[in-house]
Amino acid sequence: MASATVSVARLVLGLGLIASLVSIPGPARAHETKCPFCRKPVLQDTADLDNEVALKFGKKRIEYRCVLCAIAEAKTAYTGDLTIVAPTETKGQSVTITRKDGKWSMTPETAVFVGHKVNHKICDLGYRAVTNAAAFDAWVAKHKRDLEGAKPLSLDEMVKLAYAAESGG
Repeated sequence: MASATVSVARLVLGLGLIASLVSIPGPARAHETKCPFCRKPVLQDTADLDNEVALKFGKKRIEYRCVLCAIAEAKTAYTGDLTIVAPTETKGQSVTITRKDGKWSMTPETAVFVGHKVNHKICDLGYRAVTNAAAFDAWVAKHKRDLEGAKPLSLDEMVKLAYAAESGG
């Protein structure tokens, strides 16, 4: 009888140890997904810069590689009202783009877009929302090798550019 009690105690102890090992958290993994428009990996936020663009449609939240992809996808895949949250040049700050009753608007209204035609490998640089004209100048200067000759785009111009884009990157 004592042997059975010891065996049960060992079994309970062993199961407890296994349960505690299973629940020990490991290193966090980044959420990785592909952009539904260009099919390239969605760039993850870094310690210094936000990169993920999110389109919110009803209860859905879809991540994109850049603001051009999100607006382009909104043209065909999502009819009706929606919101796009686009990262800017400043960590923790975003531009909110809204389509309501077919009309586009954004906050802050001072925001502009880098709409420099680039390969989607660097679309986070070339299709980026920035908070104002001064931020645009600073962004282009910081990335002058890739953005030489870039001009700021209004929301209407960015929508026109995105609507002309073809999926697949």
